[in-house]
Parts: sequence; structure tokens; C-alpha cells
Amino acid sequence: MDVPQTVLLHTRQAVLRGVDPRRPTSGFIRVRHGTYVTREEWETSGKDRRYALYVRATVETMKVSAPLARESAAVVLGLPVIGDWPRVMHVLEEAGAGGRSSAHVVRHGTRFPPDVLLVDGVAVTSVARTVVDLGRVRSFASALASADHALRNGMVTREALEAEVERLAGTRGIRRARAVVEHADGRSESVGESLSRAQVITLDLPMPVLQKEFVDDRGFVGRTDFWWPRLRLVGEFDGKVKLGRALGGDEAATREALWREKLREDRLRRLGNGVVRWTWAQALDRATFARLMSGAGVVPLRAGGRAERG
Repeated sequence: MDVPQTVLLHTRQAVLRGVDPRRPTSGFIRVRHGTYVTREEWETSGKDRRYALYVRATVETMKVSAPLARESAAVVLGLPVIGDWPRVMHVLEEAGAGGRSSAHVVRHGTRFPPDVLLVDGVAVTSVARTVVDLGRVRSFASALASADHALRNGMVTREALEAEVERLAGTRGIRRARAVVEHADGRSESVGESLSRAQVITLDLPMPVLQKEFVDDRGFVGRTDFWWPRLRLVGEFDGKVKLGRALGGDEAATREALWREKLREDRLRRLGNGVVRWTWAQALDRATFARLMSGAGVVPLRAGGRAERG
């Protein structure tokens, strides 16, 4: 978990140093009762890191013995989710263990004790169990993003995911988790690509080829996010405007990168391909994404579309 313990300050420690973090002018923000971080640390942290801070603070304060589970395990393992992080910490323990949930800790009983990993001194459910549990309780798109990330980074094997699904057969939400594992693909290179593919699957659109490489008479053109061979259509999640973000606000460098991307797209078109692009907001809205795909000729299989090969 990318949250060093040193960034967290407990009220008693602060008072001993002559600082009262509870005061609005102290320069500290409360993560949870009794635990604080500097205002700068909090304000420069994204939602995932803020939740990781909360989890670390809760672990330290509550001295929880059961392994973290679900999103709480995911944030420690570095697995992405789509949508909001919870406002509580989740742990997993054997059914009938007698633990009680509280305002900060939700305890889930299970008849299938998980394999456990130790990450920075914190016990969490295994990657396979975490991914399958996320498949059971979160949206299909969110769980697919987690599974894709785990496969892409070598954190888990498909065999381990399949075995975990079978082990949890009959539990609530396992059918959705099974679908997540079935469709998980480590070739998906970003959360946005996973989200887009989840919408393609949910809308019953023809499945594209992932990471298709193109060359022309000048050599290598590029590797595309999606390609529908029958339509000769390239699909790009506009994380390609990630170009601007990646260059840290350097306007000249951003313009140059966007120009190079235009030239790349021109070369793809000269090869006889159409190109359709979409943003994060368009991928999130299923109706908008469906209209965009339909306008590019990608229609549901039941409406005459065909599975793509190549």
C-alpha cells in the first residue's frame, strides 16, 4: 500500500509535539477520528489514496485481526476500481467467528476462508479472492478493470481466478464474478479501456481485437486500443488525450504530441481504416456509448452484428 505510516499523525502524538491537529489553523486534515495528515498531503491525494489513508488509519486504530477484503484489500493491493470507494473498511472472517461490525469496520462472514497476503504489514485477501469478491459485489465494469489490471501486471493467473470462482460456487453474486473472469484480459492497458470493453460486452456488440499493430510503407504506425476487422474500424479510448496530462501542462509539448497523434491517425486512415474515439464520460454513459458505436457501424450482435476475428 502506497501509504507510508509516517504520514499519519495521531492526536496524542501531535499534542506531545505541541500541535493540536483538531484546530482549523493547524495545517492538518482529519482522516478519521484521532488520525490526521497534513492538509497538503490530503489535498494532493486522489480518491484512491484518500481511501488508502483511511484504511491505514483504521487498521492502526482498530488493531483489526481479520484480513482486509473487497475494496479495502483492493486499495492495498493497488487494484483499480471504477466509481466511488466505500466509506468503511471491509474485513473477512470465518462465519460464526463472533466479530461485530462498527461505524468504521464491516465484517463479512464466509464459509470459504481466503488465502491471505501480507502487504506492508497489513493482512489482505489474496489477489484472486479479492478480484472474485469485487466481481460479486461491484459493477461488472469496475470488477473487469480490477481483473484486467491484475492479469496485466502478473499479480494473478487466469487459472487462479477460475479456481477461486469454482471454490466460491453458490455464493451471492458469483455468476457476475464468473462473467468477469471469463472476459478478463491482460492486454487491456488502462482502466478506461476496461470500462469501454465492459460496455461493449454489456451492449452485446461485436468484440474487437485488442492492441492491434499497424504498419505502412513507412514502417510502424502504432498499436490501437480496439480494432473491428470486418468494419476496418479502429477504436481509441481518449486516454490518447492522456498525451496532454502526461506532459504536465507543457503547452508546446502537448501541441506537438497532439500533432503527432493526428499524423498517426491520418496514416491509419490511409490504410483504409475508419477511426472512432471516445472519452471517459462517453464510455461511462451506456446510452451515449451505444449511440457512438452505432454511428460508427458497431451494432449489437442480435441486430446483425458479427463477432470479430483477427
